Amino acid sequence: MLKKNDLLKIEKQAVKVAEEAGKVLLRYYRKNRLQVREKAKASLVTQADVNSEKLIQRRLQKLYPDFIFLGEEGGQGVGDAETTPMWHVDPLDGTTNFVHGFPMFCVSIGLAVGNQPVVGVIHIPTLGETFHGSRGNGARLNGKPMRVSKRTDLSECLLTTGFAYIQDETKLFPEIERFKRVHLEARAVRRPGAAAIDLAYVAAGRFDGFWEMGLSPWDMAAGALLIQE
Repeated sequence: MLKKNDLLKIEKQAVKVAEEAGKVLLRYYRKNRLQVREKAKASLVTQADVNSEKLIQRRLQKLYPDFIFLGEEGGQGVGDAETTPMWHVDPLDGTTNFVHGFPMFCVSIGLAVGNQPVVGVIHIPTLGETFHGSRGNGARLNGKPMRVSKRTDLSECLLTTGFAYIQDETKLFPEIERFKRVHLEARAVRRPGAAAIDLAYVAAGRFDGFWEMGLSPWDMAAGALLIQE
């Protein structure tokens, strides 16, 4: 069983790993040599994604060889996820933004035990911002405490959302209808294009709320912990 002090130590180590991975991403950002391919329709992967994940997996498995590793780009260990701590890693959330030179992308590292996130780190290398926290230890932005917004009146709220890669119109139209209903009630809605950043910004009180369908564990694990803390 991981205790508060254990989690705080893991959090600090994960911050260092995320920031190191961020430097990997910046070496490829806005460079002509970047190699891009489609994993699926409208879902891109680059050398930066792959090399960032390799570095993160190598660093984390050296620190915690018994933990399970689950990465978006295929890195995966073995073990009982119900009892063994599992890393949920997105080495480059916002790949499409990255490819187009739009600076909203990040590294997301979450640790969960069972279904409960216990450590979360989200690093935005272009802004030099690292959102980090651990269960029972609070959440911080570059080492300073942060908290969610207190707004409860939807008409005063700045919200954020994302849309899954939907090609079927029958599935897309409900998403658009949902967006319309919220947009008409809220002060404004934004779409940065990286779910982990959306969650980090909710945790920091910059956004008042977030919704998106079809997310994966590596999209949510770190951000969910930050919001809860």
